Amino acid sequence: MKNTYWLFFLFVGFISIQPIIDMLTTYMVLNMDSGLSIGVVIRFLYMIFAGVLLLVFAKQSKWARYSIIYLIVFALFLGLNIYLNHQWKDPYYIGQEIKFFNKVVYMNVTLLGMIVMFSHYRSSLDVKRILSKNLLTASLIISIVFIGTMLTGTALESYQYNKIGFKGWFYAANELGATIAILLPLTLLLALDKVRSFSKAYYWIPFILLAISSIMLGTKVGLGAVILSLVVATVVLFAKLFTNKRSLIKANLVISILLLIVTGATTPISPAYKNTYTHIDMLEAKKEKTKQEKPEKKEKEKPAKKKKESNLDDKDIQNLILSSREQFLAHHKEEYAKAPIARKMIGMGFSGDYTKQLPPKMIEMDFYDLFFSLGIIGFLLWVLPLLVVGLTVLVRLFKEPSQLLDESFMMYSTAIVLALGIAFVAGHVFTAPAVTIYFAAAAAYLFVIHFKQRQA
Repeated sequence: MKNTYWLFFLFVGFISIQPIIDMLTTYMVLNMDSGLSIGVVIRFLYMIFAGVLLLVFAKQSKWARYSIIYLIVFALFLGLNIYLNHQWKDPYYIGQEIKFFNKVVYMNVTLLGMIVMFSHYRSSLDVKRILSKNLLTASLIISIVFIGTMLTGTALESYQYNKIGFKGWFYAANELGATIAILLPLTLLLALDKVRSFSKAYYWIPFILLAISSIMLGTKVGLGAVILSLVVATVVLFAKLFTNKRSLIKANLVISILLLIVTGATTPISPAYKNTYTHIDMLEAKKEKTKQEKPEKKEKEKPAKKKKESNLDDKDIQNLILSSREQFLAHHKEEYAKAPIARKMIGMGFSGDYTKQLPPKMIEMDFYDLFFSLGIIGFLLWVLPLLVVGLTVLVRLFKEPSQLLDESFMMYSTAIVLALGIAFVAGHVFTAPAVTIYFAAAAAYLFVIHFKQRQA
């Protein structure tokens, strides 16, 4: 197809304006009484655009044809899920159910769309460079806005009470944290690609700005993503000291080690660290209150055990890590266990069974939310593209283990690992289109571009 480069630039360029869409969404949520934000509308239109592109390239790409068949099957399943749960659930909030499934399918459509677009244009365009520029643009917008709002005192707070942290002009701290976590290793890759001497150390500035934003967000995810990105980069660079490229990586290795030291030294005064101890204090206060409510038990206990009782037990550690998500997970597991086999296979819909007294509440652990909502059949359908991409990349890595010393492969892989880990523990990745698009871009790059093998 001739003269269609604009389709590619429009499709990939959408990545760079994600932070702007998020800020507009924040303004609407805080200032307008509307159940439909501009972010939902624009991202839904983008998903439609991706679907149309699959149809446009169906004749040239087998991936486009397979994707269309897959999405039709998945759409039919979602229709069945909605129809049956409409019969099973009372009340049934169809608007919220459809909105949720729109978010669920977003990853599949955008990932398949990017695979097809990257495959079609990789021989005529420098896809990696174009993708990197758009990811860097999004990263810079986030960090500049974040730090700018902190300096001007206009940043929104990440938490409503007790804990500290800031989220700039972005509405959802969890989604922002997941977004920054995915972008951190990809922004760090710019420095690894560009810096060959200390005179070009300024290429580290975008990563440093984003790392500051990530840490000041106040979440464990934010701090952990900074540390993991730097650790992976340092390990790869150190390993390359024993190759013939040692002279090209010394500056980056020194800088990455220095940044790791600085991050470690400042961790005790970081919002995430303080928030962790605030959470611990809350748990211990709760345990102390429980002890006071049972004086007879307190009298029987030996003084030597008092200090031990103040320590956190396994449940407290779980609560500290999952931030009470384990309670919602236990509730959904109980509901699912009681459900008939048909619902186990088809799914229980958005948030399982809810009532007027107990409104819909997600677990906020993506894989569990998706499994309970979609059932065994639906979850397997949803995860199929991820399995194909993941297994293909792993097979290629097995054939080319030297990729473990490739900065590009390792940084994109780190972004994927972070996304999967956050999705499992904290959610807001695969049920948040604002985050999903970054994951889709990273996964499509590894699948189509990095190994330079034709798939379509």
